[in-house]
Amino acid sequence: MGHEHAYPPALARYVEAHWPKDRTLPVSPELFCEALSVAFQASLTAEEARPVRFRLLLTPVERLPESGVPNQGVLRLRFDRSRSLSAEELRRLSPSTPFEASLIGLHAEGERLRIWGIAHSGPAWLAPSWGGRSLVPNWSYDPIIHVTGPGQLAVRCAGKLIGAIERGAIVDAAMDVFDSEWLPAMFARQREEIRAEHAAFQSQTTSPTFVEHSLVGKVTQQMLRRVIQLVRGARHGGIILVVDAETATLDDNLNGLRLKYRFDQGEPSHRYRSLLLQLLRDLAASVSLASVGWEDFVSDGSPHLERLEQSIFEWSRLVAGLTATDGAVVLDKRFGVVGFGAEVSAELPAPAGVYRAIDTEGHERELDDIENVGTRHRAAYRFVNDHPEGLAIVVSQDGGVSFVANRDGQVVFWQQSVSP
Repeated sequence: MGHEHAYPPALARYVEAHWPKDRTLPVSPELFCEALSVAFQASLTAEEARPVRFRLLLTPVERLPESGVPNQGVLRLRFDRSRSLSAEELRRLSPSTPFEASLIGLHAEGERLRIWGIAHSGPAWLAPSWGGRSLVPNWSYDPIIHVTGPGQLAVRCAGKLIGAIERGAIVDAAMDVFDSEWLPAMFARQREEIRAEHAAFQSQTTSPTFVEHSLVGKVTQQMLRRVIQLVRGARHGGIILVVDAETATLDDNLNGLRLKYRFDQGEPSHRYRSLLLQLLRDLAASVSLASVGWEDFVSDGSPHLERLEQSIFEWSRLVAGLTATDGAVVLDKRFGVVGFGAEVSAELPAPAGVYRAIDTEGHERELDDIENVGTRHRAAYRFVNDHPEGLAIVVSQDGGVSFVANRDGQVVFWQQSVSP
């Protein structure tokens, strides 16, 4: 898109051109552009020193049933009379419409946009980001405008991103590192260890059921997504460093990591591995198939598996909580907790250059200025430069998420798209 900054009229044109062909925008192009422009202006304001964040639902109130139920549809709460649309009105309403659970409703009255009320959706729409197997309810094909920070707008249809303004440019796809091939490849050996241990156990049963690669990887992905979102929700930022198991067993400073609080490396600090193996065994015992995968887990509603899934989420909460202390949380590649409060030694050399990934696999990269980031990012760069098999996940106080890894001898970072 060049180096010129993109603004709401450009986003409006882009969304209109890429809107699903079997769907119609509920307002005219002029009013749609107005909705984006007012939302953009509201994003530049603050509410009690906090950035304004909200979702706008651009749909006639009559399209929402009065009997709607949150987390399945929406509970619509209509004002006794509509209110005029302005950046100041959106700012005032934003604290009462939490981004995660509610939306501000807009519709056209004649040739003007008006705020008709509040739609309470509940948080079920966040399932893909927060982790878990919950199905995501879809109750509208009309535009939902996300305002997540100053100058940051996104337009979605039925959960799918149509277009957004990020860092002054229009983007049409979310950067989800979990969809990459390079990230799961980093943990391939550990996944195979889990599968081998499960297979050894199953070989002793009368009807052995084996697990697919996708199941182990997907459960771990959901656990890690929950960690990231919990850290983001706490608003204090944090850094997670993942090291090889061999590095984690060192008695010294973990090759340049000064660890303030270190855990005994017994079963409790590796509880995630125990929970994962138990989940695989219980799922295999509940079917008569030759193998089980993620879809089998999703469709299994047994209370015992529900409790195991909740235990895995509690592990996510434990890991996320450790990030509140200054320093990094250190995990091994089996996702055992080595310790926290880790400091990346300033003696570790900084990389000669750092590259921002343009695509999910990091094939396209552009050189980035290492001086334009904070101390967490610089620590992550030094760590990955010194531990080429390691991984760093940096969560900023403003909610931004970066993955940092060594690709082809270069330190590369991905700016993960997150909701909210």
